[in-house]
Amino acid sequence: LEAIATDPSQPIGRIEILQPAERAQILTGWNDTAHPVPESTLPALFEQQVANAPDAIALVFEDSSLTYGELNARANQLAHHLIAQGVGPESFVALALPRSLELVTSLLAILKAGAAYVPLDVDYPKDRLAFMLHDASPACMICNSFTAQLLPQGTPRLQLDDVALVSTLAAAPDYNPSDLDRSQPLAPSNPAYLIYTSGSTGRPKGVMGPHSGVINRLLWIHQAHPYGPDKPSIAKSSVAFIDGTTEMLGPLLLGSPLIMASPQAAKTPTDLVALLKRHRVERITLVPSLLANLLEQHDALWLGDCRLWIVSGEALTNELATRFKEVLPQAQLLNFYGS
Repeated sequence: LEAIATDPSQPIGRIEILQPAERAQILTGWNDTAHPVPESTLPALFEQQVANAPDAIALVFEDSSLTYGELNARANQLAHHLIAQGVGPESFVALALPRSLELVTSLLAILKAGAAYVPLDVDYPKDRLAFMLHDASPACMICNSFTAQLLPQGTPRLQLDDVALVSTLAAAPDYNPSDLDRSQPLAPSNPAYLIYTSGSTGRPKGVMGPHSGVINRLLWIHQAHPYGPDKPSIAKSSVAFIDGTTEMLGPLLLGSPLIMASPQAAKTPTDLVALLKRHRVERITLVPSLLANLLEQHDALWLGDCRLWIVSGEALTNELATRFKEVLPQAQLLNFYGS
């Protein structure tokens, strides 16, 4: 007030409204989050889990499951094939597959080859998909016979259900690719993904995430809310969003069984709840509107095994948070979106 009275004509932005201690807290104290991040890559962390527990269940989809050893071998075969096609660090591979074992296998294979994956949701308009493919210029696209029909032409395709490719992959090496196999060494600073924004403010924008950034995020979550072999996690979000990446790679790299929701279960609350109960899922990420639906339709008898609920993608209201604690007092609710 003294500053305003002294010079009423001065712009409000020039007036210091914080005490020195408050300014230091806001600008320095709250932003002092630096901590060491391992000099590693996503394939290396996954392969460490494979070495630790090759016979443990890594991935479950509908009535099928894969151990760490089986999933790693399949991903390695596709990774070696990608490398033979010239794919490596600093290149991109489009990923256009429905929710399935093959989706997870292919994502891991792209990372093992050293490339970054570009997730494509075939439900997007074709002009958006065409823009993304033109903008990213991927070396190739991994798809199947169904998604291939829905995608723009022009990008070389690896159609996983093609008989010739199936035979080729079956004969490919299944050992872990190393920098000796890749076109150049894979570094923590290399991109792991290229995910496009919604484009709500104009054209979609590609956002690259390096291996080190993904590892930083996953290890922070693991430190605060540990993964473990007795703590199944569910993946229901699209990999076209960062939450889908976290849902998938967190459990696989840090030792929890990953339950992959089918396309039907990911969109149908009743089927999703049945999946939670069937596999005694302990961790889920979802939007608040879906959480509200689940709390309205189901009680703790169905939802009680899930102890960690992460909301993202929409604003969380105080009313919903209060309702959550009423229905699931023993569970924890984390807001990853903000206010």
